[in-house]
Amino acid sequence: MDQKRAIVAVVLIFVVLFGFNYWQSQQREKMAAEQAGMEASGEVVASATGSATPVVDREARGSTTSVTDAAEAGDPEDRTVTPDSTEESAPERTITIDAPLWVATLSSRGGSITSWQLKDYSLRVDPEDDAPPLVSLVPEGTRALAVSVDYGTTTLPVDDWMFESDGPSHVNLMDGRETAAVRYSATGPDGIAVVREYTFYADGYAFDARVEVYGLRDPSARRSVWIGWPGVRPTEAKEDGKAPASVVRIDGGIAKDGLGRFKERTEYPRVGAIEWVTTQSRYFMAAVAPMGVTCSETRAIGDAEARSVGFRAAVPIEGEGTSVMFRVFAGPQDYGEVSATGVGLERSIDMGWSLTRPLSVLLLKALVWGHEHIPNYGLVIILISIVTKLLFYRLTHKSFTEMKRMQDVQPKLNALKEEYANNKEALAKAQMELYKKEKVNPLGSCLPMILQMPVFIALFQVLRTTIELRGAPFMLWMTDLSQPDTIIAIAGFPIHVLPLLMGLGMLVQQKFTTSDPSQAGVAKMMPILFTVLFYNFASGLVIYWLVNTVLSIGQQYYIHRGPVAAVGVSPDAAVSEGVPESGPASVTALPAFEATETVNETGRAPQSSSTSRSKGRGGRRRKKK
Repeated sequence: MDQKRAIVAVVLIFVVLFGFNYWQSQQREKMAAEQAGMEASGEVVASATGSATPVVDREARGSTTSVTDAAEAGDPEDRTVTPDSTEESAPERTITIDAPLWVATLSSRGGSITSWQLKDYSLRVDPEDDAPPLVSLVPEGTRALAVSVDYGTTTLPVDDWMFESDGPSHVNLMDGRETAAVRYSATGPDGIAVVREYTFYADGYAFDARVEVYGLRDPSARRSVWIGWPGVRPTEAKEDGKAPASVVRIDGGIAKDGLGRFKERTEYPRVGAIEWVTTQSRYFMAAVAPMGVTCSETRAIGDAEARSVGFRAAVPIEGEGTSVMFRVFAGPQDYGEVSATGVGLERSIDMGWSLTRPLSVLLLKALVWGHEHIPNYGLVIILISIVTKLLFYRLTHKSFTEMKRMQDVQPKLNALKEEYANNKEALAKAQMELYKKEKVNPLGSCLPMILQMPVFIALFQVLRTTIELRGAPFMLWMTDLSQPDTIIAIAGFPIHVLPLLMGLGMLVQQKFTTSDPSQAGVAKMMPILFTVLFYNFASGLVIYWLVNTVLSIGQQYYIHRGPVAAVGVSPDAAVSEGVPESGPASVTALPAFEATETVNETGRAPQSSSTSRSKGRGGRRRKKK
């Protein structure tokens, strides 16, 4: 009965841990038609009118040298480019910034970003697309970092203003140039002026965006500047339904508005001291963090059709104007890249529960470090599985040994159940006396496994979500460790080999852990349950669990069928007796004792100096029937 309860308890634990994530993984996402038609890359040609902004090389990231200052310094590349007569009639002009990791397009309308494409990542909406378009973090037809100003009872539509700027329409950061700056300015009604400045860097996904507002002369008017991002849309053919979200660092804590909240409402406001706010999908994110100040309010904006959650954030304005610098990140949820922003933005990456988060971060760093030395993430995962198995060897050894001891006393437990079939209190008392006499802990097989659960959960979280595995091949048909290892589809149903092998391995493992025929049915449910749970999980995670299962089978075989078991001594008792746990000598270490146990009709082994030593140290010889 206790063995059955233990098995059921373990099943329930894993159902809670993995069940919810499994059902999430079943939701198939379809990208919008405009995302499927995005250009793979390319230079956006400036429209016929207006002028672009000159580029200024910065000697240091913290430089705030203005475009005007650079032009006056006499740098020929930074001088204003005078537009020709054909450019004067068009209302809008674009600027393309081409960097090693991304290519962006800015517009003079609102001075905002209309395109931000990542060169190292492609959309995976259509698995048969041989040339998929690049991942774009600004959906077509929208604008990122759009600005509006609340002033009194009105909201100034700054994003519709036409800004002025001078300079080239294309800036190349691929030629060794480290930084590039773009400046926009515009004056609206009543003399209110808005200036927008960008500083881009060639070596990462982060950049700086400054917003300046002047001319708010009414001292009693409500005033604040808003900035936002329209949302990062799904990039996978099958994306976690809960992945689209806006994550906020507010009042010292983390708050998340997932897509599931927006069934009846399109906006969710939050008020407090806001350090940063993000919009993210499963693997990518865009974030804004004000430098030196905090936002006072943010609004998460859900789009159920596009399956994304954008945001708008407000910074209060004091006096007639303000100048706010924002640190912006637009790229993959790469822990190293995100941490490099220096604003604590890595807290927005889902690394599991707060209890296991430090372990998840440590394991992620170990995964990345291992890949630096072994350029195959599949092999690195196998190595991590072996290392974790070695680290917890004694705990699992203790757990498997207690399972074996419980099997040894199972006939006696069955006899007690028959003897006290009508007296549950007497049965419980007799069972406790038997456990005490045989020195068996009915929970001994569960406690060591529970102690390992934080590490298993952390590994599960890392291997399930890390972008490092996105598109990473292993071998043979396993070409993407972030996706299930589909080898063939039969009538539209995908066949994943690794989960089936894992389930088969767990079925073999159950033969070592269950000897009572009455529990065989319950025990066989575990492999079936885990096969179903893991069937659509990332193949990298399944590889880890499969390797762990194979190693556990070897360890349990050693305990149940190995040399120590052959002499009738449990591994712990063998240590007390001085019996070697391996080697040919262990098979014939105690022939006299084995023979005595076999012919003793009383069922008790005669006392000897060896058995006395065993009992004195808490050991026990296994009696044969």
